Amino acid sequence: MNTAPATAPSAHVYPSARYSWYVLAVICFGYVFAFIDRTILGLLAPAIQKDLGITDTQMGLLQGLGFALFYTIFGLPLGWISDRYNRKWILSGGMFFWTVMTALCGMATGFKSLFFARAGVGVGEATLNPCASSLISDYFPPEKRPRAFGFYTMSTAVANILSYVIGGTVLGALAAYTFVSVPLLGDLKPWQVVFIIIALPGLVPVALLAFTVKEPVRLGQAASKKGQATTAETWAFIMANKKSLGLFLLACALIILEIYGAAYWHATIFIRVYGWTPQDTAFYFGVSSGLIGIVSAYTSGSVTNYFRKKGMSEGVWMTAMLGAIGCTIFGGFGPTMPTWQLALPILLMKSLFVNYSAAAAMTAINEITPNEHRGLVTSLYVILTGLVAQGIGPLAVGLGSDKIFGDPMKIGWALSLVVFVTGILAVICLVWGRAAYREALARVTWEAKAK
Repeated sequence: MNTAPATAPSAHVYPSARYSWYVLAVICFGYVFAFIDRTILGLLAPAIQKDLGITDTQMGLLQGLGFALFYTIFGLPLGWISDRYNRKWILSGGMFFWTVMTALCGMATGFKSLFFARAGVGVGEATLNPCASSLISDYFPPEKRPRAFGFYTMSTAVANILSYVIGGTVLGALAAYTFVSVPLLGDLKPWQVVFIIIALPGLVPVALLAFTVKEPVRLGQAASKKGQATTAETWAFIMANKKSLGLFLLACALIILEIYGAAYWHATIFIRVYGWTPQDTAFYFGVSSGLIGIVSAYTSGSVTNYFRKKGMSEGVWMTAMLGAIGCTIFGGFGPTMPTWQLALPILLMKSLFVNYSAAAAMTAINEITPNEHRGLVTSLYVILTGLVAQGIGPLAVGLGSDKIFGDPMKIGWALSLVVFVTGILAVICLVWGRAAYREALARVTWEAKAK
């Protein structure tokens, strides 16, 4: 395993800027397909529910725990492995596996088979954040990481656009057909064809990552034996930062919970409550929110650096707080509006803040955590965003619709309830942990401080 001195690295030990941005582009390319594979179910939900007779609660399980349970179960061991072995090949294998399992979603004939395929997507995507986070930290020096992680997070906004555009276009083109005859696969429903179409291009970033990206030297290590952190050292680091990093990541996970809950149910709200077609939802809401989400991701790093220049070492904390407040206010009121003319602009305002928390979380992990712990700490964050955000978010909205409001037309109110509860809890966590986070930053000695 490659190692590096424990002293603060100088800029020249990082790969060239041009190559580093190329690697980031390849990783983001893969992330785009991961997010499409993960979220396309939201647009397809009405058609799937109609064809397979699935309830809102069952759809919440498919969107949430069906993916998240296995995403988190495999995330922890894969994070441990990524701290010790070749991250490029681990991620390449994960990309290939989740691509195949997405295609299998298109072969599902009932709740059980679709649940199994979604679980497989979760297993493959469990390689993404631990490997990507660790790789990016070794390609970019600390002062450039907020922007790099902003671009990484931007992948979700790009994916959101493509998911709606591809899904909406295919569903619109095949709207007149009950079945579509696909060579070698037989007769498929239009929603099944969408899964096949979005899965196959995902093999391109697999090839690019495997054959054009180099495994970088590991920098910023702090263990007594470089590259071989003991369990005791890792546990000691986690316990020393349980309040600083723990509360910060929990807050971000709570905000991402409401974002996932919204991502999977917004299409249903526009189609079921406001009477839109899938195509209208895709282009008028999906594309617009995705474009604004790109702005959100791009500006997240600039916001962090702005507050740092103002003398706030915990600038990333301010970014997370802005994201929490913006997502909660606009995301909470938007889905309760009586008309789409009111709901649409409010929900688009939320998109301005939608990527702040995710980018802040990845930046925070890498500015506080030494290299040899990053994969595992990122996996713990994946558990939070998996079980808490991905697992509970969509399911909570579905349960709220079925059990609390008891009316499918109140799905927007169910989403609003989830958003306000989680948003308030997130703000409390951030306020509680701010001082501890600042103190944790002051303890960092293993690499140059971000400026």
